[in-house]
Amino acid sequence: MQKWEYLVVFIGDSKVAPDSSEADNALDADTYTDRLNMYGEAGWELVSFEWTTEGAKVALKRPKQG
Repeated sequence: MQKWEYLVVFIGDSKVAPDSSEADNALDADTYTDRLNMYGEAGWELVSFEWTTEGAKVALKRPKQG
């Protein structure tokens, strides 16, 4: 049976809520994309993404080794 390990991280960028007209969504998207690609290269798969007022909380999983 496959076993998994999980990682929950906070990706912070903007101090502005994502639905605010002041948010630079293009800049934020680049930051999140770069970080998620970094985790993907390490074998992590994104399973949830939740916006917060200061960034995003993400949960990732990958097959457990051993």
